[in-house]
Amino acid sequence: MAARFEAAVESYEAHAGVQGSTARRLLDELECACPHLCPRCVLDVGCGTGLLTALVRERFDAAWVCAVDVAEGMVRTCARRFSGDDRLSCVVADARRFAVRSGFDLIVSNAALHWMPPISRTLRGLAGLLQPGGVMAAAVMVAGTLRELHSARRRVAPDKRPRRKLPRPCEVLAAVERSGLRVLRRHTEVVTAHYPDARAFLKAIHEQGVTGGDFSRAQRPLNRTELQRLVAEYDRRYAAEGGGVVASYRLLYVVGERQ
Repeated sequence: MAARFEAAVESYEAHAGVQGSTARRLLDELECACPHLCPRCVLDVGCGTGLLTALVRERFDAAWVCAVDVAEGMVRTCARRFSGDDRLSCVVADARRFAVRSGFDLIVSNAALHWMPPISRTLRGLAGLLQPGGVMAAAVMVAGTLRELHSARRRVAPDKRPRRKLPRPCEVLAAVERSGLRVLRRHTEVVTAHYPDARAFLKAIHEQGVTGGDFSRAQRPLNRTELQRLVAEYDRRYAAEGGGVVASYRLLYVVGERQ
């Protein structure tokens, strides 16, 4: 997955409209759960090119922020975005094995934790990086995301299903509680995105780097004929009223506090 996101550095933000809206919604959920939060140290897990990082810097301008991602190119882009900001550090690291001596007051993550299985172990490790009373706020893509694509794929190639499924909201919430966090707020929503046609949609998710990994790949890839049938099936079944096609993204927003 690191290599796939590395390849998508230049094209990622042009197609990351959903991630931009979820980043803003995540901080709104955090504000509702913790209206008086004033963190000194913040960790952004899976920072990518810095969409959420920028909003965190605006909202908590006195905080020191550490932005972490496994893809080196993403981190370089994020670092350029904040060049000259001496209260922000960008680090290339796998958040599942990220270790620091001092704890964070706030950990945020936008549409990244589902790429770090098993999510229960990932959440447990991140919770351990919080100070007592520290807060974690995450937006996680869950089962139901890209349901149109998965349905079309099952009809076209029923024997070539992805190796893994996204977690269900209840599984993520159970993992949050097992990690030692008390859930302060939780909310699910479905974001509908529009694309000119199925080919444009597939290109967009490819250029975000999300077509790699076990959530997308089967043991055997789709062949050219199957891909052509997939495009035709998607255009036919998931046309939008005003033209183009739609794609659904299901998000769980959760805010938890370390006991």
